[in-house]
Amino acid sequence: MPTSEATTILDLASLAYEARHVLAHKALVHQTDEVQVNVYVLEPGGRIPPHRHSTSWDISLVIEGEIEARFTEGGKLRTVRCGAQALNLVPPGVVHEIVNASTVRPAKFLLIQSPSHSFDFIKSETPAPA
Repeated sequence: MPTSEATTILDLASLAYEARHVLAHKALVHQTDEVQVNVYVLEPGGRIPPHRHSTSWDISLVIEGEIEARFTEGGKLRTVRCGAQALNLVPPGVVHEIVNASTVRPAKFLLIQSPSHSFDFIKSETPAPA
């Protein structure tokens, strides 16, 4: 149900964050069967390890810092570097990882996943090369 007030970027700091993955913290913003929205903070050296989703898209919108989305396309590593206000899309079935591009600053991004009713996180045996 919609709220009567807008949520701001500053409001995201007051959410309940849980430790996830490697030097990563996640907070749920919104979830329905169609979509889930989380905010992630990746500390320097933080990352979401290589994985894929069977049916869900990953849509990352960077709020602060820089992330790198790494995945293999046509047998070759592709790295997409995203600074503040950049958007990255990863379709279902693509093995990918998300890393903080900085060794000194945290990175914060919204991770939108759709659909969420069948969301899965399937770890990859082989990491995407750095």
